[in-house]
Amino acid sequence: MLICDSKITSNMDKCCIEYYGIPELLLMESAARVAVERIEKINLDNNCGHKKIAIVCGSGNNGGDGFAIARILYNHNFEVDLILAGNQSSMSESAKINFDITQNMGINTMFIDSRFDLEQYCIESMENILKSSDLIIDCIFGAGLNRNVEGIYEKIIKSINNFPDISTVSIDIPSGLNGTTGNVMGVSVIADYTISFEYFKKGFLRYDAELYTGKVFTEKIGVPKDAKYDLGLYAEFIDENYVKNKLMSKKDHCHKGDFGKVCVIAGSKEFSGASYITTRAAVRTGSGLTTLIADEDVKMAVLPKFIEEMFCDIDDVERVRNLLEKADAIAFGPGKGINDKSREQLQNILKNYSVPKVIDADGISLLKDLISVQDIDLSNCIITPHIGEFSKITGESIECILEDRVKAAVSFAKKHNLTVVLKGKNTVISNGEYTMVNTTGNSGMANGGMGDLLTGIIASLCGQGYQPFEAACIGVYIHGLCGDEIYNKYKTVNASDLIKMIPKIMKMLYNGINK
Repeated sequence: MLICDSKITSNMDKCCIEYYGIPELLLMESAARVAVERIEKINLDNNCGHKKIAIVCGSGNNGGDGFAIARILYNHNFEVDLILAGNQSSMSESAKINFDITQNMGINTMFIDSRFDLEQYCIESMENILKSSDLIIDCIFGAGLNRNVEGIYEKIIKSINNFPDISTVSIDIPSGLNGTTGNVMGVSVIADYTISFEYFKKGFLRYDAELYTGKVFTEKIGVPKDAKYDLGLYAEFIDENYVKNKLMSKKDHCHKGDFGKVCVIAGSKEFSGASYITTRAAVRTGSGLTTLIADEDVKMAVLPKFIEEMFCDIDDVERVRNLLEKADAIAFGPGKGINDKSREQLQNILKNYSVPKVIDADGISLLKDLISVQDIDLSNCIITPHIGEFSKITGESIECILEDRVKAAVSFAKKHNLTVVLKGKNTVISNGEYTMVNTTGNSGMANGGMGDLLTGIIASLCGQGYQPFEAACIGVYIHGLCGDEIYNKYKTVNASDLIKMIPKIMKMLYNGINK
């Protein structure tokens, strides 16, 4: 499923109308019909019994969708009240046709008059309709809204929100929400459900956008599958099919050397647990040989817990060099500490070893000082920052990044020729050319060790032969899916339990590709 900014709506419509000759009226009809199908399914699935429906429409094409929805629901024996907020004279031809049909059918219609002396009366009359309804459908503004909502429209939206106990469905996007950034343009409808068309709005990825969109459904409206139009800055969702299509089958004749040699450079006296989690996660994800390279303090803490994992003292220069030269992937950073020695170690692996490298936690802070150093090739690097770490390495404010995480990740990845895994709800993965957004994971995973664990999973996949971008996408998906499996059962997720879950999830995914 594509994730696009709001500009694509006009690009898509223009392509359908001008290139394919699909009438705007037909697109509006298709949108209305799939919306009604989804509304009726919501009604059925939730045993709502919604029979009395209020549809609040603007005078644009979003309102046109609402007029078409009104007449279809009316024909399906729903009791429909239509509320028009806008000027009839400014309607598009398609919206006007559908509006006229509703009038010819005798659908009850209330007109909002914005004149000062009638405004309060209209708002009160509208609220009387809303509070007697079983369902409210919002068709005031579409995805093209680019200014703050003011005046009578602000009052209308606030009135809709005054009835939180009545389910609200927004068509295409909650009125007042910016489709690209997810910002509230002064005020926004707070919907229980949003029915979006053809693609998922990029603005819906903003962390707090879900408070306004509710559950989002993305419906196809008949745009030709090979239609070519400017998608703007777009991404796609990672789902189970994507992962299964990328997973490489394991051959019976393979030995441990075929599944990758992974070196983990991590840990310090105060943070030995991070190095253990990363190393253990790499082993459980299927690495053939995994070696933790750390100092004596870490050795004392983790060696008693090691079974399949190996250890090398970081001061054993010759052995460290030998391990790194034979490595298929390197993980660097978890619990490492920010100091000159760690910085020199990171610079060494960046300059002298071309295998994929996953850089996390303290490694990201150290990378900030090295990212512009000459003779350092980052093309095989994956960085896995959370929002705060990403703010520090980019120099952008957290709020600026949150406005468009996709754009921020793509821009940094392209500028520095690396892969970015911007962690959080709907983790964004980009190498500057391709961008994916994760669909797994949950709030129960927001605790210590989860990032260290993800670093180990991705490093293991790199060592097994996956390209950095694919390893990052698959790793993030598996990481989140493990967390979901645990959360659904216990509601509490920790790194130790998640590590144990990795083989089960891997087996499930591999069984899917071997059917």
